[in-house]
Amino acid sequence: MNIYLLRHGQTNLNKYGKYQSAADKEINELGKNQAELLGKRLKKYNIDIIYSSDLKRALQTSEIINKYINTDIIIKEELREINMGQWDTLNMEQRFLSHKEYAEKWYEHLEDLPYPGGECGADVCIRTGKVVEEIKTGKHENAAVVTSAGAIAALLSSFLGLEQHNRFKMDIDNCSISIVKYDTESKAIGIKCINDCGHLVNL
Repeated sequence: MNIYLLRHGQTNLNKYGKYQSAADKEINELGKNQAELLGKRLKKYNIDIIYSSDLKRALQTSEIINKYINTDIIIKEELREINMGQWDTLNMEQRFLSHKEYAEKWYEHLEDLPYPGGECGADVCIRTGKVVEEIKTGKHENAAVVTSAGAIAALLSSFLGLEQHNRFKMDIDNCSISIVKYDTESKAIGIKCINDCGHLVNL
């Protein structure tokens, strides 16, 4: 079984360097173009189910790529981006202004610290992991999961056996593809690729 972890298309908050979690923003024009190219590429992978976060940016991306796949979309709140609490919609400078001492420690990324009033990576793995388990026990050969960068990085770190603070070493770009291979017999998980953006080179 292949599990395709797909980040949503670009939003205006992405464009202007602001972070988002609960902020339910739509994808912008570039994001729509990214999703179209992603859908065209996924067409050859025989995706037979799409699991999507319920946030607009993920749902819009799922609906665009599904024009090329034509399968069912299962909406899961558990696939939402990591909850950034008081840092939601802030850029890096604003984060330091609001929580200077905490921000200095947090940006060292030496431990899995939660966002102020929000989640840590382990929290995300617990809820997104429920969806992964559902996929693993299903009968699909190729499942797509449309979610956000933080959620994807947390899952990949877990699959690789890394501590969650290591997720910040991964770049997960808009409409990138990361592919996880799950062996239904041995129950082993392997990573085939991370942050593949080859379909976006002409944007």
